[in-house]
Amino acid sequence: MKLFIAIVQPADADRAADRLRAEGHRLTRIESSGGYLETPNVMLMLALEDTAVPAVVDLLHETCSGREVEVPLVLTDRLHDWREGLVHYAGATILVVDLAEMIQIS
Repeated sequence: MKLFIAIVQPADADRAADRLRAEGHRLTRIESSGGYLETPNVMLMLALEDTAVPAVVDLLHETCSGREVEVPLVLTDRLHDWREGLVHYAGATILVVDLAEMIQIS
């Protein structure tokens, strides 16, 4: 069994979560922020059988898109050698971790 954590952009989160639920997956959605620009993102956490991981990765490929994000002036002022005005944000960052046990308390 795997703990599957997908960090996605807010613009893609609803579409990805809806598709995951439609495929019968139960998930936890956590609003968060982070990355280089400390921008908002969403973590989707699932417990998956090992064999389900490739299909869920494919689903996220279909529902999440990378984007170009403008670097805020407050950051470019601090980074004197930084010249880029845009940074590419991935459509999803996925962490897959072995899950020793899952306990549900009813």
